[in-house]
This record gives sequence, C-alpha cells and structure tokens, in this order.
Amino acid sequence: MKIFNIKYRVLAVGLLMLLSCFTFSCKKALENNLENATYENSFWQNEKDVDGAVLGAYALLRKSLFRDNCFFLWGDGPVGIFNSDDTNVSGMYTSGSFTVAYRQEGAHNWTNWFQIVSLSNLVLEKAGALPDAKFAAGRKNYLLGEAYFLRALSYFYMTRVWGDVPLQLTAITTADQVKLIGTTDEKLIMNQVIADATKASALLTWDGLGENQRIRASKASALALLAHASAWKNDYAKTVLYTDSLISRADLFNLEPKGAIRKVFSNTSSSENIFVIPSKYANNESSSNSTIAFLTVSSDIVKGMPNSNPTYWLSPIALDNLYSTDDARKKEFVAYRSVSDLKPNLVKYADIQNVGSDGKYDLRAESNLIIFRLADIILLKAEALNALGRDGEALTAINQIRTRSGVASVSSSSLLLKRDILLERERELIGEGQSYFDIVRNSRSYGIDGSGFYPSWMNKDRFSKKGWLWPINNSIINANSLISQNEWWKGRY
Repeated sequence: MKIFNIKYRVLAVGLLMLLSCFTFSCKKALENNLENATYENSFWQNEKDVDGAVLGAYALLRKSLFRDNCFFLWGDGPVGIFNSDDTNVSGMYTSGSFTVAYRQEGAHNWTNWFQIVSLSNLVLEKAGALPDAKFAAGRKNYLLGEAYFLRALSYFYMTRVWGDVPLQLTAITTADQVKLIGTTDEKLIMNQVIADATKASALLTWDGLGENQRIRASKASALALLAHASAWKNDYAKTVLYTDSLISRADLFNLEPKGAIRKVFSNTSSSENIFVIPSKYANNESSSNSTIAFLTVSSDIVKGMPNSNPTYWLSPIALDNLYSTDDARKKEFVAYRSVSDLKPNLVKYADIQNVGSDGKYDLRAESNLIIFRLADIILLKAEALNALGRDGEALTAINQIRTRSGVASVSSSSLLLKRDILLERERELIGEGQSYFDIVRNSRSYGIDGSGFYPSWMNKDRFSKKGWLWPINNSIINANSLISQNEWWKGRY
C-alpha cells in the first residue's frame, strides 16, 4: 500500500527521525542540528510547501488507521459480531484478550499517531509564522484548520484506545528540543481534542466539502469530531448542538436511499459522507493486500481473492439476532454464499478491481474508510437526546435511520431505548470501527451492574482497572521510564 506521494516523502523522513527520539529515545548519533535542517530555511516558504506538509499528515493518518487494520481491531474486534479462525485474534471477542498476538503491533503502538501530531505541530508553527501574502485568500487559515483537525483526530483515537497519553503541542525541529515526557490525564487530552476541533471549525469552511470531495477536513468534519468528543465526555447538550449543525444542512448532507447505502464506500462525494479516507488505484491510494477488504471478503465473492474464507467472518447467529429479515442493510452489507453459509462476508469494503493483465489477478481495494457520515451523526444525536431525557425526539432520530433501512419503527424509552440506539448503531456502522467505542462510551458511567452494555468478558475487577483500554506496546515503555503500562495489562502483556 502506497502511503506517501514521492514529493512529500523527504519531509516525512526528517519528521520520522525526530519522532523516533520523542517516542522512544534519542541516539547519540543524532546531532543537534539535523542534516536535513535545511527545511528550516528552504522548505517552509509558501502555500505550496504548507499544503505539501498537510497532505503528508493525511498520508500518515491513512498509514495509522490501516496499520494492522487497527481501526477495525479497536472498533469491531472485541464486540463478538466478527469471528475468526485465526486463534491469534479470536481472544478479542471470546475473552477480551487485546494482545492480538504481538504481530498486530499497530493496535498497541502509538508511534504513527504521534507522527501526525508532530507534523501538525510543525504546520501550525511554520505556517502560522508565514506572512498572509504567501497564501491565496483564505488558504492560510484553512491549512491551519486542517492541522488543528488532524491533531485533534489523532488524540481522539489515542485517548479512546490507551486513556492517558503524552500531550505534545509544540513542534520539534532539532534534537535539543527532544525530551521524554510522561502521560497526561485522558480527561485533559479530551479537553485538548475539543479545543483543537473548535479552532478547526472556526478556520475551516463548508465549501471545503465540495472542493476536497470530503477527503480532507472541512467545517463539517470538525463539527462531527466535536459531536463525538462531547459525547465521549457525556456532555450531551453540546452533542445535540453539534449534531444539529450538521443535520440541519440538508443542502449538503442527505442519507443515501435504501438499496444504495453502500454508495458511501464507493463514492467519496456521496452526500451522506462527511469525512472519509479514500482508496483509489488511479491516485496510488489503493491497497493490494492485508487491508480490511482482503480480510473480510472471500474468493467466492470477488474472483482472484487469495482466501476461500474471510479472515474475519460474520457470526450467522449474531447477524440473525441483530437484523430483522426485512432490513435492507443485511442485504447490502452482508453476502451469504449459500443458504447454510456459516462464514458470511462483510462486503462494505468489496469495491475491488482487477488491474492485472493476460488473465492474471492483481486486485486493488478501493472502498472508502468512513470516519464520519450522516447516519452516524443522526444516531449519535439520538443517543444524546435519550441521555437528556428527550426520548420523543430520540425516537424520531433513530426511526429516521430505521425507515431508510425498511424496518419498523421502535417505541421504547429510557434504558431500553438507549439499548435500541446502541444496537441500531451496530447495525448501521458494522465494520466501520465504531461499535466497541460506542459500548465503552455508554458504559463507563454505568459500571458493570445492571445498566452496563459491555461484552460478557468484562468483569468487575477488570472494569475497576479500566480494562476497556488497550495495552501499550512494551517498546514504548522500555524506552521511556515516564510511561507505565495501563493498569489492567500489568503482568498480562
């Protein structure tokens, strides 16, 4: 999978040298003034340079999300809807073992995410210092807004996965600026996410949606991040405010109709999409192996696929419990190879083309990875309204999604409605890296007894030690004495 365009790779090399010092430890061989320090004097000169750095940060975001498919391991692996014959990963849903064998390092290592943070910090410092005359009208603010958004999104992922993480808000350009730092309380990290996303919202525009085909940040993506971050803090009044700011823009956002929901994965500019990570072969973005498309789709569904059964297959029993027979999403999201198929395929990521010749297969996955879309935002609003005791309005929101899917409305209330909303989010967002985070968000304040929604493997002892968090890779802990393993994983990882 190509991660960088060539013209941004040189910049990234210098960044990676510095990041390796911040995340791990500085080697004596690294001089105070790096050999590539010419960037200080020659690179950060104009809008083109800044735009190139921002595009490099987007490339790092793609790399971070797709490394070992961590977005899927984090958001879907522990829930139990997906099964696997790979015993290295089956423990995620059977016993809550997040070790997923050490070879799945992307799920345990935050290095790639701090590369995004560091490059965002550089953009904020260097672009902020350039005269406005170096940019076309409005472009300086927009690029700064993208940097704030990318830093906020990176910390949003990291703190949901690992809890307390290091907070680095200044640029690192020389070795003498590098220092090991400890972790910051996750509540303060989330406050920073909201502060950065708020700045991003003020600097970005709605016009960015059309100009960038929803593959770069816009005011809409910043507001979607604010909606999710405020929900994570259980600040649900703010969640309603942010979700409404998106839902009210019917000129920009609409649900895809029944029978065409999968368009959000094939078309970046779908009116349901808010922010997506594209994968187009023509743009050197597509993957040729190992990414989620190749792990959830079998050769019976797409000819030329290397596996006769998907690595991650959907549990038929779980699907039957989740979807009613008239739910359009079951048909659009799931492929049964026979009436008695025991390993159904998820086909959300099945936009795969063969670029081979002479009868040979060279498959490339081209489906979008959805970060935010309108159905997610509508259901998040339903969750917030329910939490605020406004169940009538919450029912209107959840039933909007159910009507789109061709299923009957629900009429529950209170805690039962909360459960219905969570299940609806699971039906709608299955495989999109959301379900486990939804469970954690809705359970931390309820605990285990009576009202919690955790999988059966979450017990009182594990909950008391924040056992919903993932372990931190030992290489990070060994290199930085200021960082310690998350409590539940001490002696277990």
